[in-house]
Amino acid sequence: MIKTYDLGENIRSARPIMDEVILEYSKKNEKFCLVSPDMTRAAFPKFMNSGCDRHFNVGIAETAAIDIASGLALEGYLPYVYGMSAFLSMRSFEAIRTNVCYQNHNVKIIACNTGVSLGVLGSTHYAMEDMSLISSIPNMTLICPGDPDQTVKAFYAAAEIDGPVYIRMANGKNESAVYKEDYKFEVGKGITIREGEDCAIIACGVMVAYANQAAKELEKQGINVTVIDMHTIKPIDKDLILKTAKNIGKIVTVEDHYVACGMGSIVANVVAESGIECKFKKLGIPDMYPGFGSFNDLRNAMGYDTEHIVAAVKELI
Repeated sequence: MIKTYDLGENIRSARPIMDEVILEYSKKNEKFCLVSPDMTRAAFPKFMNSGCDRHFNVGIAETAAIDIASGLALEGYLPYVYGMSAFLSMRSFEAIRTNVCYQNHNVKIIACNTGVSLGVLGSTHYAMEDMSLISSIPNMTLICPGDPDQTVKAFYAAAEIDGPVYIRMANGKNESAVYKEDYKFEVGKGITIREGEDCAIIACGVMVAYANQAAKELEKQGINVTVIDMHTIKPIDKDLILKTAKNIGKIVTVEDHYVACGMGSIVANVVAESGIECKFKKLGIPDMYPGFGSFNDLRNAMGYDTEHIVAAVKELI
């Protein structure tokens, strides 16, 4: 079992952490570029004000950001695009599909404000379908880090991949850290945080912290569950999914994304195609446009906060 924090015990913000990482990486790799649709002022001020001439603010033009990054990759640079996931994944979908992935260009996308993490801005700014869209494109690697520090691991891992990568960064502000100790991070390999025989919870992104907390609460009630951080959505860790389905036979998936065609659906497809008998429950955003509210209130209303995860596990067992 990996040592983990309780929910809310260590609050971290990915944006300033990534600001430091990007600043240092830009000094070491002269091919690194950062392209952004007017998002770096708030997110990465140290890098933006460092005088690096490989920073391109293209204004509120997400498709242009993707196209410029594709051109930079074609010239041998290593471009990262940073912007809001709702607009990068939907407004720029054709550019990602055709100008990046079809050409298999070495472009990395860091998408912030995923799921309903923006809260008060409403459904126009919620990225509830981005994993579904992005995972459908050939040549794309999709990573959904489990906490702010894992975003750093995803950043460096993406740099080593020769091809398009999409990193789903949640909000990037004031999120619960999961890991108390270092661990191996490998693209395409889920992380088993804790082991239990009664049920398995497979979570991704910001929901890993809530899944882990649900497991701790269940343990107090005599229910022992496995918790898996499925940080890579594509390629998904089929071996770990099938091992879990076979050995435990009960899986709850949790994600800050539509349950339709999200991580849970991908996991369910792997299990269904294997023929393994397994009880299954998907938690996430239902088939609706959520209203306004805080991140916590919205998750509670839509049934995928800690309390609902606990209830789902009990229902399966």
